[in-house]
Amino acid sequence: MKICLHIHSNYSHDSKLSVAKIIEYAKELGYDAIAITDHNTVRGSIEAKKYGDNNIKVIIGAEFSTQYGHVLAYFIDDSIEKDTLKISNYRYDFYELVKNVRKINGLLILAHPFNSKLKDNLEILKYLDGIERYNSRLDSFYWKQKSERFIRPLLNKEDFIYLAGCDAHSLEEMKHCFMLTEDFLLTADSFKKALSQKSIICYKNNVNFNIAKTKFNNLKKLRTKFLLINSIRIIVGILENIYNKTAGCKEYETIYIGEESQQKV
Repeated sequence: MKICLHIHSNYSHDSKLSVAKIIEYAKELGYDAIAITDHNTVRGSIEAKKYGDNNIKVIIGAEFSTQYGHVLAYFIDDSIEKDTLKISNYRYDFYELVKNVRKINGLLILAHPFNSKLKDNLEILKYLDGIERYNSRLDSFYWKQKSERFIRPLLNKEDFIYLAGCDAHSLEEMKHCFMLTEDFLLTADSFKKALSQKSIICYKNNVNFNIAKTKFNNLKKLRTKFLLINSIRIIVGILENIYNKTAGCKEYETIYIGEESQQKV
């Protein structure tokens, strides 16, 4: 199966994508299953169910902000955002989130671990089902090597799954990263079993131009730091595109996950 597990629709404050367009483009890209993971709400996922059919599975999910970082919750419903205690206007209590997701047999994945507070709070790993092994939005710029070094010691934990996400906020970004795995039923247990046994992460080399362009397109308020970082990212992206074309680089790199390929991870 070809799956895409981290997409934001216009139910997120930083995306303009309609759910209908996401589903349509996911089918064009040949995805067998997707998860729309909007910030702090499952509304995008629930709407996606209306457009799903036998050709594409829709996993209900959301990306919740907590005191330790962003947590992706899969196989959930709207009770999570309604019943979980908030510690600020936009942030949920991590432990309450865990308790409520466990009640309905959902899964909990720490998004972009390097860009979280995991480093100083490693004990939270025991509450999670896995982490994002690769996030093509955050692991593709100047912090890529730092992220890789940080994640390496966290690999190959028993009964842990390692996912990848394009963290898409535009249609173009939906091509940046995906996973290949065995077929699974739309249940947390079947999903976890498939991903635990063996999977392959595929990510594009040259994504920085698309990401920076999307960030400018979705921008609501211009800040100096944002302008500087993303202007540099556009330049880096242009140079990446030129280099990859002239050097004949392959379009996607791969990371192998699973017992049969531990040495390749």
